[in-house]
Formats: sequence, structure tokens, C-alpha cells
Amino acid sequence: MDPYQTLGVNRNASEEEIKKAYKKLASKNHPDRGGDTAKFQDIQSAYQTLCDPQKRRQIDNPQTNFEFNFGGGQDMNDIFSQMFGSGGQSPFGHRRAQPRRNKDLKVNITVTLASTLERQRKTVRVQTTNRTQFEVDLDIPQGVTSGTTIKFSGRGDNFFESLTRGDLYVIIVVEANEQFEVFGENVLTELEVNSFDAIIGCEKTVLGIDGREFKIKIPAGSQHSTKYRLDSQGLFRMNSTIRGDLIVSLIVRTPKLTPEQLNQLVKLRDSF
Repeated sequence: MDPYQTLGVNRNASEEEIKKAYKKLASKNHPDRGGDTAKFQDIQSAYQTLCDPQKRRQIDNPQTNFEFNFGGGQDMNDIFSQMFGSGGQSPFGHRRAQPRRNKDLKVNITVTLASTLERQRKTVRVQTTNRTQFEVDLDIPQGVTSGTTIKFSGRGDNFFESLTRGDLYVIIVVEANEQFEVFGENVLTELEVNSFDAIIGCEKTVLGIDGREFKIKIPAGSQHSTKYRLDSQGLFRMNSTIRGDLIVSLIVRTPKLTPEQLNQLVKLRDSF
């Protein structure tokens, strides 16, 4: 599915336009508000793809590679199936053999951004084509990212009893968080202050991914979009102790003043 179509933005959309479209769709389709869970997950996946520069480049510049391995005694029908499709026929007139196993199953499981800071254990329920239901337990590593896939051999579909059972693929979806934007292991959040605080200077509190509070000193004369870095407060790299940073972007807002306050401000301005 095209992530641009999912979010309803054009391919030249800015990060701000993508973020705005995501927030609108996520709010409208959130399951807690009666939205469709599958559609909500598609919206999250599309946003996570487009807000990641590397993934977005892959979407914008697709490359089709055909790799053929003519060694190791590979069957010629397998080679031509790569060229003409799994149901195609080779130029020699030999139709590809029927499948020897049942199809694989894929199921998504959603986890929160904060939960990726620790190793997790989850249970997911799976239903086969013939409506058999079963549960599998997952060990989800610390630092997991969207798209991480866990394979369970022989736990897929079992529709054809005479065939070998397929495999099960559990795909991890990390729920997008409106408060944080993810850039690899680094995470960006915004901190709003009014223009007077930016001029005079102040101390503000910002929340980390896990809810911890951090004090940030805003120097006098700070400008809009100034960045502050909290070392090692970002996301973990999967299966590693390496942790990214939390980047805090200053958002300076102009407060609405009363006529009396405006008059005082004009006098102060004219005194310079």
C-alpha cells in the first residue's frame, strides 16, 4: 500500500504536512473512538515510513532487482517462475508443480513506543483459513522497530490436511506517538514557551519517552526552533545497549495581550 495514498498527501509533501495529515487521520480512526483497528495500523505504518528519511527514499526511488542463481542444481522451473510468476509456464511448456505446503500466515501486533525501552513478552491469537484458532507467545527484544518480523516455523495455515503446514510471521508495529517523532534511535519532541519566557529566560520541564521529567534551562534571548539534546534518553538499538538521544525543539508562541499590556509593551519598545 502506498503510504502517500494512505495519508492522503502528495509525494512532495513536507514533514509538517505529513505530520498534520497523520494527526488528523489517527484522531479520526483511533480504535478508542470507534475507528477500524486495521485502518489505524495502516495509518501508523504509513506515517512511520514517511517520517523516516531512509524509508521514504526507498519509497520514492524503488529499484527492481532480479537475481537468479544458476548454481547448486536449481530447477529450471524455479528460475522461470522468478521471471514469469509463480503460476506461470516456462517456454519449454512444463507447468510449475502444485505447492507442496500450505500458505504462510501473517499477523500484526502493536506495541507502544515507550514499551520498546524494555524486553517484552506478548501473546497473539491467530486464526487459520479453516477457522482453527491458537495462541503463540512472543519474546519481543528491547529496541524493537516497526516491521520487525518473528517467524514460527510450521505454525501457519493448515487448510490442506495432506500438505505440510505453512509458517507464521508475526510483524511488529510500533504505535506512533503524537508527542514524539522517531529518527532512528533519536527522538524529537517539542517544548512550547511564550515569547516573554524566551526573552527573559526560564526553566521548563519536559517529559521523556518513559514519562520521566527533565528540567531544561532556557537561556535569555532563546530563539524559535532552538534544539536541546538530552543524551541517552532516546530509543535503544535492537539487541544492543546503544541508546539514542532525546532532542527538544523550542517552540516560541506569542501570547494574546490585553490593551493595557500592549500599551505597556509599546512604551517599553519606545524606550530603546
